[in-house]
Amino acid sequence: MRTDFLNKTQNNHIRFVLEGEVYYEHYLNLIKNATKSIHLQTYIFSDDHFGKDVQTELKEAAERGVKVYLLIDSVGSLNFSEKAEIELKAAGVHFCRFNDVQFKWLGQWGRRLHHKILLIDHSKALIGGINVISNSYRQKAIEHQLDFAVFVEGPVTIGLTQYCQLIFAKSCTVRMKLKKDTAPRNTDSEGVELKISINDWIFQRWQITKQYSELTSTAKKEIIILNSYFFPRRKFMRQLATAAKQGVSVKLILPKISDWPSYVYATQYLYAYFLKNGVEIYQWNKSIMHGKMATIDGRWSTIGSFNLNYTSYQQNLEMNVDIYSEVFTKQLNGRLCELIETGCEKIEVNEFVTNATLKTRFFRFSCYVLLNLIANFSIGLAFQEEKSRTRIFNRLRIAITLLFLLLGIIGLLIPQMPGIPFLIVALLLVYGQIVFNNRNV
Repeated sequence: MRTDFLNKTQNNHIRFVLEGEVYYEHYLNLIKNATKSIHLQTYIFSDDHFGKDVQTELKEAAERGVKVYLLIDSVGSLNFSEKAEIELKAAGVHFCRFNDVQFKWLGQWGRRLHHKILLIDHSKALIGGINVISNSYRQKAIEHQLDFAVFVEGPVTIGLTQYCQLIFAKSCTVRMKLKKDTAPRNTDSEGVELKISINDWIFQRWQITKQYSELTSTAKKEIIILNSYFFPRRKFMRQLATAAKQGVSVKLILPKISDWPSYVYATQYLYAYFLKNGVEIYQWNKSIMHGKMATIDGRWSTIGSFNLNYTSYQQNLEMNVDIYSEVFTKQLNGRLCELIETGCEKIEVNEFVTNATLKTRFFRFSCYVLLNLIANFSIGLAFQEEKSRTRIFNRLRIAITLLFLLLGIIGLLIPQMPGIPFLIVALLLVYGQIVFNNRNV
């Protein structure tokens, strides 16, 4: 799949947007003022207050002649109603569920659409980690979750348009004519250099993973990472620890409250390693954290959907906006420092690790092990298009692994049938794929 059109571009306009009333209003106004096209791609599209408002604006846009393409993930948006889908299609919206349950996509069951994009008229876009879900929409008394996006205009939207068209066309098996490579209007001659980076394991695109790894390894002064589902590879953990030992200020802003509490406990098991190696950890405790952001050396920053965990590394379609601007990165650093001062508690090694009860330690370790197993199973069964591994081979391997896993589970339930040998074979098949995966990332 071509993604060579996602290059660095100059003279872009960018604005940081925090989830809240201003964001919701801006989102709806963008759709309302669209004149040519709308691409909306999201993991979760809830059929709730904000979701219904978005649906209304999409239908009205389609009815006034705007080409509307809506792509939602079939798992993340599992509760999106069939009635809403029918109404959108009736209004002229091109609607599709990403990686829906079909036999031909058996090998790609773990591949999920995780990025969140609203692209308007090929020229302006909101990109970040915010789903089309109300959360605290119109509920003044409830604290908004901590999440971000960036509003971009300029040449960067050329490649973004082509990518959105490509993903929609491949997901929905429709033909779409890619937009020609012409510069959009409203470019900012004093703007910033931007690049759209993606992760998509099946098509061997690991741009975000590599960017994090390379810039962390070469950091000289400061690394600040805010991440909501932080469960990184050992390689990246060692890179952060090495940077801290070399005098780089490494700060992690992580959630204390989450919609996935097990993730928090699993991450807390890793705190000891980081704290003992000089990495500072701050827990956000004012609301649910869902944002994903990082800055390095005050010259590079990134915002998007990418979590530093295995599913983002090797399964999901992820998208980040990389910003090569000292001015903008300085602004983000200021916001991150403000978050640390106003809503975080600093984690100290003695209080958090050494003085933790045996029960707490065991629970953290259990969540860590469980999350590791789930991640490795899903990664190990992920389908990849490799020259040395044909589609038939991959699907046969997956089918055999699932068969042995099923036989193993049946064997555990029925005493007359041996289950352990089948489970061992299934685990070995998964382990072999994990080793293969790690060699190729």
